Amino acid sequence: MAAGRKEANFSQGWGIATFITALAVGAFVLAGTIKSRTYIHPTDPSRPNGGTSHGPAAEHGAPAGDHAAPAAEGAAKH
Repeated sequence: MAAGRKEANFSQGWGIATFITALAVGAFVLAGTIKSRTYIHPTDPSRPNGGTSHGPAAEHGAPAGDHAAPAAEGAAKH
C-alpha cells in the first residue's frame, strides 16, 4: 500500500492567494484615502445644505411630525 502513495504538493496557489490579499488591502487603503479627502462632517458649516444635520426633512421645510398632526385630527372627528 505504501508503493501507491502519492505526495501532495501544497505550495500551489500561494501566488493567487497573495494577489487577492493584496487587492483587498489595496481596496481598503484606497477607500480610506478617498473618505479622508472627501468626507465632510454633518455639522460642518461648509456643507452644501448649510451645516444642518436634521435629515431630509430639513431640506423640504417642516419636520415629518408636523405633516402627521392634521391627519390624526381628521381621523378623530369621524
